[in-house]
Amino acid sequence: MTRLYLIGLICTIIIGAYFYGMHVGNSKCKIQNFQNEIILMKENSNQERIINDKVYKTGVGDIRRILHDKYSIAE
Repeated sequence: MTRLYLIGLICTIIIGAYFYGMHVGNSKCKIQNFQNEIILMKENSNQERIINDKVYKTGVGDIRRILHDKYSIAE
């Protein structure tokens, strides 16, 4: 009877270790995905800032010149 309890205990430990390892693996995967998302958000934020700086630094005269060059009839 003692051997039966010992085998049951070993099986329980193995199954518990499997589920614990699965949980740890899922947690590491989620952490890595969150870190990748943070990096992408920072890159997008920097890109938007560069675009906004370019738009806000463009004056009315520049806009008129660009539109005139782009849409005027060539001679």
